[in-house]
Amino acid sequence: MNKAIVIGLGLLILLVGGFFAVNAYIYNEKQADGPQPDVAKYFEAQMIALGIEDIGHPIEGFDSQMLMMAYPGLQHSDFADVEAYEGKYVIQNNEAVFVRTQSQPISSAERTVSSAGYAKLLENLSVRFSHPTYTESDVDALIRKIDLGQRIETHIDQAGGALDVQVTPVAVIEDSRCPLDVQCIQAGTVRVRATLQSGLGSGTETFELNKPITTEAEEVTLVSVSPMPEAGVTIDEKDYIFIFQVKKRQDLSSGVPGTPDANEPVFCTADAMQCPDGSWVGRTGPKCEFVCP
Repeated sequence: MNKAIVIGLGLLILLVGGFFAVNAYIYNEKQADGPQPDVAKYFEAQMIALGIEDIGHPIEGFDSQMLMMAYPGLQHSDFADVEAYEGKYVIQNNEAVFVRTQSQPISSAERTVSSAGYAKLLENLSVRFSHPTYTESDVDALIRKIDLGQRIETHIDQAGGALDVQVTPVAVIEDSRCPLDVQCIQAGTVRVRATLQSGLGSGTETFELNKPITTEAEEVTLVSVSPMPEAGVTIDEKDYIFIFQVKKRQDLSSGVPGTPDANEPVFCTADAMQCPDGSWVGRTGPKCEFVCP
């Protein structure tokens, strides 16, 4: 009797193990195949619909820059091999660069992401977030990962605002990015002096590409600068386009937006207040408060 029970348990374990093995195989095969067509179409429809709600309806559709403006969680690397109507995007010097592949006359929609491009974008995101997308619910959850905060597109001496923050670029201090037609050892960077106005007041800050500056409640990052430099070509300051990403800060332990993380440095605006004793103090501490002696 005991022997029969042992044999029965052994068979049950084999059956259960086989069941999970088969499911794991199917899961991995689906993962390798990439998103299914119906799911990819749903992703495209949702990205366009939500993007229109955020930044309006582009005349020719969304290209990589517009999508990154609508979805601040997107990165340039997410557009690797993403097809457009008349070409595709490749990554050069950590930037998503459009490469034309069609021979017909250039149209104004050449950079617009195609349906095949959205499918590739979904595949790239699924890999980056280790987030398989088999259902519409999976897609919705993935989109929430990139639909963070808001983006501001602005120029020199032109103010742009989002989430109670206003940024006005004043001058380009440095543009050491590697030109598109040159091979460089380092990618270089861009530094921009700008006026930052928030609930804390107004001050002048120096933004460096992809390095956030944090106020009490927001995180502001210069995420994109265009056009890209070319060897022997000087970019006039008025031709620069800056994209800033603005996000509400969120403490990971509390999950409450606007709550500073104790381990995260706080950069306060550079305004000052005169105290009753006649001395002047700047903002200090995690809440960027004026503290008189």
